[in-house]
Amino acid sequence: MLAFYQKSRCIMVVDGGVNGDSDMEGGLLKPSCDFVFWNLFGAEKHKKLLVCLLNAILKGHPTIKSITLLDPQHKKQRKDGKSTTLDIKAKTDDGTILDIEIQCERDGNLVNRGIYHETRIMKDGLDAGDSYDSCPDVISIWFTDYHETERKHHTHEAVFMFKSNPFDDVEIASEKIRTFIIELPKIDLKEASVNDVFSVWMYFLKNPELIPGEFLEKVPEVNEALEELKVMSADKDVRREYANYRRAQDDRINRETNVKAAGKAEGLAEGKAEGKKETARSMLAEGISPEVVTRCTKLSIEEVLALQ
Repeated sequence: MLAFYQKSRCIMVVDGGVNGDSDMEGGLLKPSCDFVFWNLFGAEKHKKLLVCLLNAILKGHPTIKSITLLDPQHKKQRKDGKSTTLDIKAKTDDGTILDIEIQCERDGNLVNRGIYHETRIMKDGLDAGDSYDSCPDVISIWFTDYHETERKHHTHEAVFMFKSNPFDDVEIASEKIRTFIIELPKIDLKEASVNDVFSVWMYFLKNPELIPGEFLEKVPEVNEALEELKVMSADKDVRREYANYRRAQDDRINRETNVKAAGKAEGLAEGKAEGKKETARSMLAEGISPEVVTRCTKLSIEEVLALQ
C-alpha cells in the first residue's frame, strides 16, 4: 500500500514539474512533485531511499546510517491554537533533526520560512529546564522547482556566520542549524556523472524516463525508486488522485493571478487564502486524507478539519 493511503500516521521533502505534462498523459509521474515525492520517500518501507538521497546531499557531514520518521507537526501550538506542519520530518541516528521541504512555486520568503521552521524545531526539542546545549542539531533541505536565488550554482548551504570587521574575516559562528536550498532548474543533467550519487538522484528527480541504465546499476536505491515510481504511475487510483490535486492547485493559482492582476493587495491575500481552502475542499471531496491535504495546501490541520 502506498504511503499516500496510510491514514493512520502523518507522512513526510521539491514541487512542480520538469518532465512536461507526461504525468497527465500516461507517462511516469513527476518525482519532483510533492504528491509523488511523499509517496516515494515518506513511507517506512522506503526509508533507505531517503537515507541514500540525504547522504548524497550531505556528503559525509554527517553520514546518516538510519532515520526515524517523525510527526511533521510542530509539538507546541501557536497562540491562535493552530499548528504548523512540515513536509518531512525525521531524526537521524546521531540525533540530528531533518526538515525536508518541497516547493514548486514561491509562497513567501523561503529563507525566512526556513528560519521559522528551524527555530521551532529547536524549541520543540527542548523540555523545561534543559540547557541550551541540549538543543538538537537541525538540518533543513529545500528543493525548489523555480529560481529561488540569484546565485549561479544550484545548491547552497547557509549557516550562522560572523561578518567581517576591521580585525576579523568572515567565519562560521555555528553549524547548529544548517539550511540547504537546491534549485532544480539550475541543474544541468548533461553534467551528471555515474560516480556522483547526488547527480544521479537529481537526474531521477528531473527526468526519470531518460535516466541512463548505468546510473541505475551504480545506485540501486535510485533503481528501486524508479521501480516504485512505475508502480505508482500505473495505478489508476493514484493517477486520478494526482490529477485532482494538480487541477485544484492550478485553479488556486489562476484565482490568485486574477486577483493580482486586478491590483488589489488585500484581495490578493484573501484570494490566496481562499484558493488554498478551495484546493483543500476539492481534495477532501476526493477522499484525500486531512494529513495529506495539510501538506499540499499548508493550511493547519485544524483549518482542514473544519473544512471537512
